[in-house]
Amino acid sequence: MLNNKLKITGGLLKSRNLSFNPEKSLKPTKSYIRESIFNIIKIENTMSCLDLFSGSGILSAEFLSRGAEKAVLVENNRKTCQKINSEFKNLKIKNYDLLCLNVLVFIKNHKNKEYDIIFIDAPFDTNDLYKSLKLLDENGFLIKNEYIYIEQNKKDYNLEVISIISKTHNILKDLSIGDVSYTIAKKRDK
Repeated sequence: MLNNKLKITGGLLKSRNLSFNPEKSLKPTKSYIRESIFNIIKIENTMSCLDLFSGSGILSAEFLSRGAEKAVLVENNRKTCQKINSEFKNLKIKNYDLLCLNVLVFIKNHKNKEYDIIFIDAPFDTNDLYKSLKLLDENGFLIKNEYIYIEQNKKDYNLEVISIISKTHNILKDLSIGDVSYTIAKKRDK
């Protein structure tokens, strides 16, 4: 994360940089975690993702770089949204929608609930990870969803979050690196 730049780890945009605005609550997913995610989740060209609390936009950039069809990013900070749009334009990424609004409001009001992957990287100093997962579950987003990826603060690891995910998904990876705990889960076969 030298000079607020992130290097894309795979796909057509591999080794290209994505810049981000330095914000206290912004904590882009580290490159070795992103590699781990996309070693587990094999991306197909028909896949779509929902990137909640998208921050730098790096998870969607990685997803689209690997040939996926579409990403929907939701971020409430206007300056951060402007930066994502600017960076995606520089990288010639076009197959995305960026919604600059509150994630919890989005979940309650959004009609399309079918995303192959849902990324949730809420600010650590809030209870937004739990609230958003609970709303995703209550509003039917987890019914057809294939994969979920979440990050949480290692020192505030919340088992209730894992419990919500475990109702519909199997935990594939649940690890901690530094102050970050990350979880990757796949929809349970019926």
